[in-house]
Amino acid sequence: MRRDPAIPRIDLHVHSHFSPCAKDVSMYEEVRVAIERGVSVIAITDHGTTRQPSWLEDYFRELEDVRSLYGDDVIVLSGMEVDILDSGRLAVSREILKMLDVVVASIHRVPPGCDVAEYWRRSMLGAIRSGLVDILGHPTDVGWRTVRPPLEYVLEVLDEARSAGVAVELNYHHRDPQPYFLKLAIERRVKLVPNSDAHSLSEIGAFSWHEEIIRSLGYDPSRVNWLELSEAMY
Repeated sequence: MRRDPAIPRIDLHVHSHFSPCAKDVSMYEEVRVAIERGVSVIAITDHGTTRQPSWLEDYFRELEDVRSLYGDDVIVLSGMEVDILDSGRLAVSREILKMLDVVVASIHRVPPGCDVAEYWRRSMLGAIRSGLVDILGHPTDVGWRTVRPPLEYVLEVLDEARSAGVAVELNYHHRDPQPYFLKLAIERRVKLVPNSDAHSLSEIGAFSWHEEIIRSLGYDPSRVNWLELSEAMY
């Protein structure tokens, strides 16, 4: 698979059969494909929508088995894509999120009657300030709806993320963030991570889109402030 060597070989947003939207994809298959495609670090980040997800025990059992089988070839991290609720409240309990290597936080819906931009601002800032989040997931896509908050809201969120060391993902599945948002993130030296948000095997390690969008904005991928492998692992 063609990819720019300046883009880190990490994919920290991958769904398995523990997510209803990827029910036919096992961790074993995903990790094998990741190895074939030169991914160095992969995080299995299934959807967290309740305080105590019922699948966690089985998830950790399968994850440990995958690590024992493939740990010499790829680093496999635990993780979750947790829903951001009102004012940045996270759907999953603090105790569970602290057990995980990687926490991706995403907004998947805006309650009816809410001002979308203001809800986005409060939710993003609250998630960043929680101290539990590593990555903001598909930040300009809410339930497959593109959002464009006012510039001052975007800059506030990006500056807060940079200060807190929270990364913004480039999400292949959603083709997100929007170019204007990504350009501002690059200019403000926010940490970026080239995630797939894979819901199928074909999406794992799909780095070409990440390279293309960065170059389309006039930037060299080697000059982008990527999340380092060491940061992804701890």
